[in-house]
Amino acid sequence: MKIGWRVLLSTLVVLSGLALAQKEIVFGWSGAVTGPTAEVGQVIIQAVEDYCQYANDENLIPGYTVRCLTRDDQYNNDNTLRNFESYLDDGMVAFISYSTGGTLQLKVNAEEEGIPVLSASYHVGIIDAPDNDYNFLPITTYSEQVLALLEWIANNNQGGTPKVAIFSHPSPFGRAPVADAEKAADLLGLDIVEVQESSGDLDYTAMLQRWASEGVQYVISQNVQSPVAAMLKAAQALGLMDSMTFMGAHYTGGTTLTSLAGDAAEGYLWSTSYYLESEKLPGMELQRQIGERYGRSEDTINEVNYTTGLLQAAIYVEAARRAAEKGDVTSDTLYQALLDMHDGADGAFDPGFGVGPVSFGPHDRIGIDAMRLIQVQQGAWVPITAPTNSSTFQQVHPLQ
Repeated sequence: MKIGWRVLLSTLVVLSGLALAQKEIVFGWSGAVTGPTAEVGQVIIQAVEDYCQYANDENLIPGYTVRCLTRDDQYNNDNTLRNFESYLDDGMVAFISYSTGGTLQLKVNAEEEGIPVLSASYHVGIIDAPDNDYNFLPITTYSEQVLALLEWIANNNQGGTPKVAIFSHPSPFGRAPVADAEKAADLLGLDIVEVQESSGDLDYTAMLQRWASEGVQYVISQNVQSPVAAMLKAAQALGLMDSMTFMGAHYTGGTTLTSLAGDAAEGYLWSTSYYLESEKLPGMELQRQIGERYGRSEDTINEVNYTTGLLQAAIYVEAARRAAEKGDVTSDTLYQALLDMHDGADGAFDPGFGVGPVSFGPHDRIGIDAMRLIQVQQGAWVPITAPTNSSTFQQVHPLQ
């Protein structure tokens, strides 16, 4: 009988020790699983959840488990704020945001609460002063992505002043790079003829006919894939593919666009900081392993929005791992780990999902600060530049 009690007591001690040793790290995510831009949010949420599970299964943060709280905000800024506040009650140490409007609204809250915010929106205003200390962008801004496309036009146009139209989403996300694009166009000698927001009916025939009559040669999209695909199909039906060149920033491209638009996507030019799953690089092999492990579809695994969510979660997991090595994981120590994520401090972080390492610092809130231009050629996305930066970005929007 004494032996039995000793065994039981030993078991309880071991279990108690494990419970005490395994602490919990809470990340919160809020985004559009339904509502506008849900085609993006539905993929990103899967990636965030998968990487958090992967971190636990692989014990990436010894002594800790990651708990990712995810909730649909329907692309509604008030819902985003409610989710953020609710996660604080659950012990959240870092927040993964989604929409441009919601993230801009949360800047003051993040500052007051001392909670790092890593956004799926790449609006430069998120990291502009004031109240920008706790906001981080995983990759290059929309402004720099669009300006890189404007520079491509300036360098490749044959004769005359290039005429450009901008096709934007009807939201702060869509409007984010417009002012910077207009300033850059003046520097580059381009004429932005019109900025047109997409509509709910997805019929862009009249818009394209108007642009054709005004001599528009280039169309830059700051949007999501489905409206862009609808526009490309309409342009093909109107016979405009030879007279207009179509291009766009990060959320316009990827395999979903080529799937939706078919051969109307041929020649489309895209700027993004992410690698493509088809490139079979180490980070992309990891993406496939994670997607297959957690039962994701082939379309999801191939989609750049899946890469987007993986990178967001990976940055926080790595920051938490570094904080844990130095002591404990709190919002303060995780924030400091992000600020030290650069050469000269604790080193940059390269999970292999993008064209360079993630590097932040006291005066640097952009993780992967380069991008490539990628074009649809014979139905496949093909990089046409090495990793690069916009030469006009700092001129029109100097970062503090």
